[in-house]
Amino acid sequence: MGIDHIFVDESHQFKNLTFNTRHDRVAGLGNSEGSQKALNLLFAIRTIQERTGKDLGATFLSGTTISNSLTELYLLFKYLRPKELERQDIRCFDAWAAIFAKKTTDFEFNVTNNIVQKERFRYFIKVPELAAFYNEITDYRTAEDVGVDRPHKNEILHNIPPTPDQEHFIKRLMEFAKTGDATLLGRGKLSETEEKAKMLIATDYARKMALDMRMIDPAYEDHPDNKASHCARMIAEYYRRYDAQKGTQFVFSDLGTYQSGQWSVYTEIKRKLVEDHGIPAHEIRFIQECKSEKSRKAVIEAMNEGYVRVLFGSTSMLGTGVNAQRRAVAIHHLDTPWVRHEVA
Repeated sequence: MGIDHIFVDESHQFKNLTFNTRHDRVAGLGNSEGSQKALNLLFAIRTIQERTGKDLGATFLSGTTISNSLTELYLLFKYLRPKELERQDIRCFDAWAAIFAKKTTDFEFNVTNNIVQKERFRYFIKVPELAAFYNEITDYRTAEDVGVDRPHKNEILHNIPPTPDQEHFIKRLMEFAKTGDATLLGRGKLSETEEKAKMLIATDYARKMALDMRMIDPAYEDHPDNKASHCARMIAEYYRRYDAQKGTQFVFSDLGTYQSGQWSVYTEIKRKLVEDHGIPAHEIRFIQECKSEKSRKAVIEAMNEGYVRVLFGSTSMLGTGVNAQRRAVAIHHLDTPWVRHEVA
C-alpha cells in the first residue's frame, strides 16, 4: 500500500505485547501472551523496518509511556529498536532484565489478608546506560513546555462503610479465595482452568461488589448508603453550588457501564439524580449513547455550553480526546477507590 511510517497515538494502549520469560512466578510482569492488537502492530512495524533495514518507521505518542511494570520499557525497545537490541545480544526479556533490572523478594498481604512471599522486578540498574538508550528514541514535553493551562486539582478519597449485604458477601468471598468453593458465590464448581484463575475471579467479584451489589446479583436491593447513593448526593451538591455558573461534572466508571434497556450503575445514579434530587433528565447524558462522531461532538459542545451538566463514561470513551471541561467543577471516579476531583 506504500505506507512507510506509522504514527501511534495513545501508544500505551498497545503495551500488552507478547514476550518470553522464565520468570513465570515473578509478580507484576503482566500477561506474557499479550494481545492480538499489539501483535498486529508489531507485524506492521516490522514490515516497514525490514523494508528499510533500519530501526525506523514508527512514532509512538503517549502521556503514560510506562505505567505499571518494568516490562513496558523493554517492549518499547522491542517495538522500536530491534536491530539495536540484537546488536547488544539482547534477544528476549530475560536478557534485558539481567542487564537493566533488579529483582527483590518481599512479604505482602494477599486478598485473604494472609502474608505471602512475592518476587518482583522493582528497580532499574545501570540507569545512565539505560537512560542513554531510552533518550535515543525519546523526546518529551511537559505541560509547562507547551503552555498548557491546567486548573488546580483537589483529590478527595471517600471511605464509604460497607452495607450489610457487602459485609456478608466479603466473608463469603474471603472463604472462596481460601477454599475455591464457588458455591459460596452462587456459581457452579470451578473448572480446571477457572481454578488456576481463582484469585482473578475473586478480584473481579470484589470490584463488582464494591461498586454495587446488584452487579453480583440483580436480586439485591438498593441501599441508601451504597456508592450510587453517595455519588448522587455529591453530584447534586455540586450541581446546586455551581448552578449559577452552569457548572458541569464528569462521572467515570469502567464497570456497570451504560447499555440501552438494561440496568446499570449509570442509569441507577441518573434515576436517583432525577427522582431524589430533582435534576432534569435531559441535563444528564451517557457518552455511550453517542453512536456517531457528530453526536459525540454535539454532547461535548452541550457540556461546554452548560446545557448538559452531568456526563457519564468509561475511561476509554471519556478519558481521552474529550475537550468538554470548560465549565467542569468536579470529576467523580466510581471504580475503587472512588475519588472526587474539585476543579478550582
